[in-house]
Amino acid sequence: MSPRAVLFDIYGTLLSSAAGELHLDPALRDLIDKAHAASPHPFPEIDIREIHAALHPELAPEEIEALAIAHEMKANPVTPMPGAADTLRYLAAKDIPLGLISNAQFYTVPILEEALGASLTELGIDPDLCCFSYLERRAKPDPCLFEILRDKFARRGIPAANVLYIGNDVRNDIDPARATGFRTALFAGDSKSLRLRGRSLGDCGADHVIRDLRELLEL
Repeated sequence: MSPRAVLFDIYGTLLSSAAGELHLDPALRDLIDKAHAASPHPFPEIDIREIHAALHPELAPEEIEALAIAHEMKANPVTPMPGAADTLRYLAAKDIPLGLISNAQFYTVPILEEALGASLTELGIDPDLCCFSYLERRAKPDPCLFEILRDKFARRGIPAANVLYIGNDVRNDIDPARATGFRTALFAGDSKSLRLRGRSLGDCGADHVIRDLRELLEL
C-alpha cells in the first residue's frame, strides 16, 4: 500500500550535515549540559538562543540570533541532499501531505529553505505537520515528537500505519518512528550522515532502505 503521508528528518536526510558530531565551545557546552540536567525529560532539548543570551547578556535578541546563526554555519555547514527538492515537489504534486520531525533550532527551517531554494510551503511541506525539538524541549529519540504528529494525522483520518517516515539514524529515527506505528525508510545515501548505531542495513529495522531520496517516488 502506498503511504498516504510522508514525514522527513532534516539533518542527514534532506541536508547533508555533520550534525551530531559537533565540537562546541566549552562554555557553550557547559551551559547546554546544565540545561539538560535540569530537564525532567530523558532526551532534553534547549533553545540555543537562551544559551547564547546567557553567555552574552549585553546583546540584543536580534544580535543573539545573528551570533547563533554564525556559529551554526561555521560549526555545521550543510548542503542539499541530491534530489531533495525534486522529491518533495513530486510528492506534493500527488497531493501527499508532507511534514518534518527533526532535532532542530530556530535557524533550521531558514537554512533548509535556503539550501533547497524554496520555502516550506513552496516545497509542499505543511507547517502544521512539522515538529521540532527546540519548540517541544524534547529531542529524538523521544517518541513524543512522533506521537504529536501521529495524533495530528489521526485527526485527519490518516492512521499511523499509512504514514512513512524517512531518516538517517536508526536510534533517533527508525526506532521511535516504528514504536509510534509509522512505516519507515532508512536513508543510507550519505555515508558521513548514516547512523547505524552498531547495526547493519540488514537489521536496521526499517521497512525500506533507500540510497537516493528519489527512490521514494517508487514507493
